[in-house]
Amino acid sequence: MLRLRKIFCALILCLMLTGYASADTDYVGFLTRLKTTPEEFLNLMRNSWATQGWAILGGDHTTSKAKFYDSLSQMQMALSRGDIDEMILPDFVAEYLIKANKYYVPCCMSNSGPMDLCFGFMKNRTRLRDEWNAALTSMKNDYTLSGLFQKYVKNFPPDESYDYIYGINQRQRKKENRIVFDRFDSAPNITVAVTGDLPPVDYVDESGMPAGYSSAVLAELGRRMKVNINIIQVDTASRTAALVMGRADVVFWYEVNRSFEDKLDVPDDVILSVPYLEWNTFMHLRFDEN
Repeated sequence: MLRLRKIFCALILCLMLTGYASADTDYVGFLTRLKTTPEEFLNLMRNSWATQGWAILGGDHTTSKAKFYDSLSQMQMALSRGDIDEMILPDFVAEYLIKANKYYVPCCMSNSGPMDLCFGFMKNRTRLRDEWNAALTSMKNDYTLSGLFQKYVKNFPPDESYDYIYGINQRQRKKENRIVFDRFDSAPNITVAVTGDLPPVDYVDESGMPAGYSSAVLAELGRRMKVNINIIQVDTASRTAALVMGRADVVFWYEVNRSFEDKLDVPDDVILSVPYLEWNTFMHLRFDEN
């Protein structure tokens, strides 16, 4: 609660400093959703913003236009070029980007109703989905998921002052955060596609290797299911293609807004796991060169 208050106060300060509340926004960017168009998605989001308890803080989006981007890096480049005025992202992604890039500033927040992130499978993989659900449910029930979320999302990247106070060096920090995938002889191999486009939840590190929360969750699922987990990276728009083409057995995330009847990010030939992450707040980021 205290952290949310700090973010809210920082947001209001940014609104005052940038004068955003009186400015018109022409284009907003979203990561690609697989079963709708940018304008259809924006219209649904606008309706949700107006009805889900509290509306957008700052700005008038009634005339805004939307663009989809197949990866977070493409959307970031579009923002820096001025092709869009805002990136609209889950709050945990926006918080991470603000920590990592001093030029990103929050301009408003919005409540879009209850959101879920789920694993995706082809429809003919119900047995794998059911086994995955059993392991995932056990991780929820024994609070393993919440512990990993706290470590790899809420506390990531780690506060440098913590390292200073407790004398933790970078080598020790890397050792503490290292994720080990157990290997089981004669066990099935499961290939999981991650995107790196929702850091620090779906996270790929500076060297191009999957890391953080995504890897920690997958490593624990592999241990509980006694399977060998192999990871590949795809962009947001290629998640279903990876399943259809047989490159992956599982996709790390599909997004579901439980306020909408249609699953706007989930094609008809994909089935979902139980949620492994729930949230309801989006944060809108602008690029500030000052």
